[in-house]
Amino acid sequence: MDTGAVRIDAPHQIIAIGDSLTAGSKPGITEYAPFAEPVSWKLLTTSYPYILGELLSGNVSDDLILNLGRSGSTTRDWLPGRKWAKMDMKDFPLNGAPLDEILQLPQKVKLAIMMLGTNDVCQSMVPDAISRMMGSLVGYEDEEFIALRENIIVTLINLSEMGIITYLAKIPPILYRGGLAFAQMDRLLFFTRRVQERFDRYVRMVNARIDEICTSYPFLVRTGPDFYALFKNRKDIWMKDRLHFNDTGYRLMAEAWASLLTSDGIIVKA
Repeated sequence: MDTGAVRIDAPHQIIAIGDSLTAGSKPGITEYAPFAEPVSWKLLTTSYPYILGELLSGNVSDDLILNLGRSGSTTRDWLPGRKWAKMDMKDFPLNGAPLDEILQLPQKVKLAIMMLGTNDVCQSMVPDAISRMMGSLVGYEDEEFIALRENIIVTLINLSEMGIITYLAKIPPILYRGGLAFAQMDRLLFFTRRVQERFDRYVRMVNARIDEICTSYPFLVRTGPDFYALFKNRKDIWMKDRLHFNDTGYRLMAEAWASLLTSDGIIVKA
């Protein structure tokens, strides 16, 4: 992909694609992420896209980046025609078909920053028999995340055909200990050393696929930050569930994106 400078001169010419880590979720605190509350639907000021917008624009525009993070979404949810909906919230503003809606946005989107794969890993931790009952992903771990690779490539192709330049980041470590499902009984599974080692192995497998995509398809994607390397040995960035980030973690994400985009010639004049 051409690495020439990109000039951003209006809000929402940059979009952020991802899951709860893009939305800025903090379990028990930010129920409506990427929004702060369900009345005015104002954006969370602690999410990394919001902070990144401030860093890039010099605090001039707090709506520079359109945060499209969908909590719980996998790479499959961002395929053409796929729909996503927030559980028990039929009026949630982001309910719908994520990729299709991007392609139909009225404003010109120039840049997409993407980080997907965390939920592909999480859903692969559940045995297939249970996963089928829940309508979740099946067999990703056995296939070394080939399906994830293909899902991301299809999404990138669709974005590229719209003239959108996309950066793809590596996912951070997953240290999830349980506590978000089954009345917290999932801690019996996720707290074990064996499962934690499998989390790390799967995350590294996903990031190997992301590396492969960035190397093999430079005309489709630019290399984003490596959040696995950045956060691997950090202990001060996590919420209690060790899956989502606190304010420090989300700010570090924003700073990593800002450093990369600035050095890559992204010019913001919003």
